[in-house]
Amino acid sequence: MKKVLPFIALVGLLLLSGCGTDMKKILTADGGKWKVEETRATYTFFDDGKFSANDSEDSVSGTYTYDEKNKKITFDITSRNSFIMEKVEYKDNKITGEIGEKQRTLIKQKTE
Repeated sequence: MKKVLPFIALVGLLLLSGCGTDMKKILTADGGKWKVEETRATYTFFDDGKFSANDSEDSVSGTYTYDEKNKKITFDITSRNSFIMEKVEYKDNKITGEIGEKQRTLIKQKTE
């Protein structure tokens, strides 16, 4: 019995760590398209860890990673610098976070 209790505790911890949001699934669901609130910019996230971003003047692409522990998304842009969205939260089909000192909100877009 003494050997079984640590195993049960470990399984419990693994199950608890699996709870919470799966940000990659949230980002890529329903076509993965998001609009940056109060701008024309859009982001599209793909299952393979890549993204594209477009606004009226420029378009970029690269890879993204989500750090669950620190609640941040790192964007590595092909042939440019990377940037980080910190303090990431998801609620009501919106993702909020900070890029530099600016608060940004991404709003889920419906695909047709």
